[in-house]
Amino acid sequence: MSERDSKPWYRYFWPWFVIGLLASAVSGSLYSVYLAMSTAEPVLTETRERQ
Repeated sequence: MSERDSKPWYRYFWPWFVIGLLASAVSGSLYSVYLAMSTAEPVLTETRERQ
């Protein structure tokens, strides 16, 4: 067995790259949910009649 194959998984680049991509997607979606819940929706008080 070579030296390269005997490293544990957390010593490689690609698992951390994939974990980072997934973590950024989760954090972005949670931020989107936060923005959607914290901002008020505009309320239309007056409607225009069609001419």
